[in-house]
Amino acid sequence: MKKHCRVLFSIAMTLCLLCSIHPLVSQTDNAPKFKGKYLGQKPPRLKAVKFNEGVLFGDKNSFNVSFSPDGKELFFSHYKGTPERPHPEYEVRYFRQVDGVWYGPEIAFFSGKYSDVDVTFSPDGKKLFFTSDRPHPKSADMDIYYLEKKENEWSQPIYAGTEVNTVHNEVHAVLSAKGTLFFASNRPGGFGDKDLYRAEWIEGKFTNVTNLGPEVNSEYLDSDCFVAQDESYIVFDTIRPEDGGQPQIYVSFQTGDNTWTKAVSLGETVNTKEGSSAPTLSPDGKYLFFKRRQGKDRGIHWISTEIIEDLKKTILKKYPEAQK
Repeated sequence: MKKHCRVLFSIAMTLCLLCSIHPLVSQTDNAPKFKGKYLGQKPPRLKAVKFNEGVLFGDKNSFNVSFSPDGKELFFSHYKGTPERPHPEYEVRYFRQVDGVWYGPEIAFFSGKYSDVDVTFSPDGKKLFFTSDRPHPKSADMDIYYLEKKENEWSQPIYAGTEVNTVHNEVHAVLSAKGTLFFASNRPGGFGDKDLYRAEWIEGKFTNVTNLGPEVNSEYLDSDCFVAQDESYIVFDTIRPEDGGQPQIYVSFQTGDNTWTKAVSLGETVNTKEGSSAPTLSPDGKYLFFKRRQGKDRGIHWISTEIIEDLKKTILKKYPEAQK
């Protein structure tokens, strides 16, 4: 009898311990739907195709796909605002792979109460960045936060500091393998309505914030960026008059330390007159994910980054210093 009680007590304690660990998503799992890498989708080549045909994401209000480096977690942003309940405007949702099977989506444990958006993994998978309007003593608008993973458990959201964040909008942070943080901000002193910046990680904080310059930024709005892990190029969406006032995805190649080629459109293989935005890259850099914003083709798409590599060969011919 005593042995039986000890077994029951041990089971109870184990369950209590498991419940005490902060889950990344809510406890309830949806029925499994898809299996395999990239949710079982066949990778695209040089033609953009709709990712998962929109089935797994439920509707056309989702964007900003970010896979973990091991390919077993998928976060994305979801627009949830309605005229009746405009706030929170966004939330972060999540899929996870268990024994090859994908479960979800669920609302990420840190999201749902405030407007949370622009989620990205660090290259080593130990940090998860996002933008939020959650209250903070030094925040007055949308700011950048991140979580840290230690012993397979995520921390609570960490404010990215006052050099990155200001009383203005700071959004869409992405970390390179070199530890440089790239992000967008409408702080004063930029070239346009919103500019792209970078910050270095030094002695436990992000510092030395630098504008990426006029080759990348325009006098208009430049936002939602994603950088290659080696910082060889950056993709971002921008709204410029020559593109009809709809967001389009551009690319710029880095030829030296914060020296960039003139940003150019990725062309009609990615962009449409209805608008394309929210570019991200797969962890291995082989695929570009983005959102087509309107029309019958609205939704998350993906395409091989071979289109970027082909464009790079053409662009860098104009920059002899990049060939050295």
